[in-house]
Amino acid sequence: MATPTITPLPEAPSRQNSAGTFATLADNFMAALPALGDEINQAIDYIGDQAAAAAESAQLATKNGAIQVESARQKADAASQSAQSSAQQATAAKAQADNSKAFRDTAQAAAAAAQASAGLPAVAGKGGLPLVVKPDGTGVDYSGSIRRYDLDVAVSTAVLDLNISQVFKVNASAPRKLSFTGIPAANRAMTVVLHITGKSDITWPPGILWNNSQAPVLGTVWTTVILIWVSDGWVGSVGARS
Repeated sequence: MATPTITPLPEAPSRQNSAGTFATLADNFMAALPALGDEINQAIDYIGDQAAAAAESAQLATKNGAIQVESARQKADAASQSAQSSAQQATAAKAQADNSKAFRDTAQAAAAAAQASAGLPAVAGKGGLPLVVKPDGTGVDYSGSIRRYDLDVAVSTAVLDLNISQVFKVNASAPRKLSFTGIPAANRAMTVVLHITGKSDITWPPGILWNNSQAPVLGTVWTTVILIWVSDGWVGSVGARS
């Protein structure tokens, strides 16, 4: 078995990092810990094998020494020295293993503390899940879906939050006055889709540039309206209606 090596851990996250850099450093740091544990275990196994081999060599020397008296004395002395050296090596190996374990425990504790101070949840068992900000803004957590891509249904409210979703289902069985919050900045773009059921009057936000300069005429059953943010305002069209 080749002499094992221990790979240094990547850079640890710091409170002085930006949010994006902190998350990246924390992910890299936590991802390296399992490999570090494996390497430490391999080093411990290697040291144990070396000590066992040395002890076996000492026992063989002692057995052969019984056949020839003079040779046995010399071999016994050599075996004693070898045993002492093996014991010293075993003691040093144990100290190194203890130090390695303490280093691993310290690293894990530091990573956990960094996660806790930044409001980051534990990564165990969360592979492949997105990390999203909690709705109340108190921290982050793992989610089975990204809220931004969930369909919002506007039944009792007519304020559509574009920070949460860009596809909305609007119940127009009663008159609605629609408004938007979370409109993009002037140098950004966005497409918003509204699937409207019912045909009661809808009051749209002012300033929308409609096709043919006419607000949508709602269909009897449903209407799909597409709005495109073009840096300084909305352009709207009726995608489909029936």
